[in-house]
Amino acid sequence: MNEKLRAMPQTRRLNWIDAARGAAILGIFMVNAPSFGSPYYMPGMDSPEWNSALDNVLLGGIDIFFQASFYTLFSILFGFGMQLIFDSRKRDGIRPGWFLSKRMLVLLVLGSIHAFLIWHGDILFTYAILGLLLIPFLYTPRWVLLMMIPILLIPVVILLTMSSLLGSLLPEGEMDAYMVEAMDTPNKLAAYGHGSYGDILQQNWIDWSSSNGVGGIIMGIFMILPLLMLGAYLARTKLLHDPVANRRKLFWFTVITGAIFLIFKAGPYLIGSPLWLSIAQDSIGGPACALFYLSFITLVSRLPVFSWIAHQLSYVGRMSLSNYLFQSVFMFFLFYHVGFGLYASFSLIGFVAFVLGVFILQVIVSRMWFRYYTFGPVEWLWRILTYGKIQPLRKKKMQRVS
Repeated sequence: MNEKLRAMPQTRRLNWIDAARGAAILGIFMVNAPSFGSPYYMPGMDSPEWNSALDNVLLGGIDIFFQASFYTLFSILFGFGMQLIFDSRKRDGIRPGWFLSKRMLVLLVLGSIHAFLIWHGDILFTYAILGLLLIPFLYTPRWVLLMMIPILLIPVVILLTMSSLLGSLLPEGEMDAYMVEAMDTPNKLAAYGHGSYGDILQQNWIDWSSSNGVGGIIMGIFMILPLLMLGAYLARTKLLHDPVANRRKLFWFTVITGAIFLIFKAGPYLIGSPLWLSIAQDSIGGPACALFYLSFITLVSRLPVFSWIAHQLSYVGRMSLSNYLFQSVFMFFLFYHVGFGLYASFSLIGFVAFVLGVFILQVIVSRMWFRYYTFGPVEWLWRILTYGKIQPLRKKKMQRVS
């Protein structure tokens, strides 16, 4: 079978999908940076240190427009991409399930390095496992994919919402004490802010076990795997393949998902953002927000000004894995004691400015990179390990564009 495993040809890319993937990298970075560089931030929760009027506005903005929206968008696009690869390999006479399994196993190794040696908030490890679980469903009719989404998602959302409702009935002091314990601020300050690499690894393992771990992976089957299925379903419908032909459908899709997004993500703030609504806010409002972003970017990607913005985002999206990992490595050395030791030094507005500044730099570097190279560096490594041989990286002179 090895002799048939040849590299996929470079076909016409869906630039608006690359742009959406680039936007997802920005949104994930906006949520990850305060979590990586400070013990005071827990998504969707009030911060004991960041409590000024400006901080409250920023925390609310991040919660409504970023939290549970962009990792959701990235998950949908991950499933979308798996379906496209599945179809392409099938056309080439390559067993697509076998090929995708190899890709996911390589991603599992890359995710393990990232999760256990750099940052506990890694998503690649979980994506690799859930990607393996998605593969059998790629052989099924698309109605099966659509049916499985609510079957997996709805019972868990109801169960978690009921649990949150019961938790909200606890005395206020008990809930506050629980949140303080969950944030684990003293140990994080000691390990990440002042500890050796061994201390960092130990605390990183504790944080990974509590936030991801086996329980997180099991929860991902019910919360993230449906998003991968949704992405695969969208790829089957080809709704996003031709924005011009599907303009009317995309318009109404954008309007409907935008309305659901506002109701579930912003609506809870009108009634004090109670804890028991946080599950629905993220698990319903988050995917609706992600679909709104995806359809909106697809819809406006050919319009003046928006087309230029989408084009810049697409460079980041084409090497999203490289950019995602670069962010973690950069923050590791910037914030942790083994590097510059700036852990817990930034204000919330400082984190926002930091994210925007670094992302603009990533756009510039990504654009320069693709003048000379076909793939991002980590994407290239992923291809080598998947195919088992060196893949061409540099563009031929006739392919180079500014």
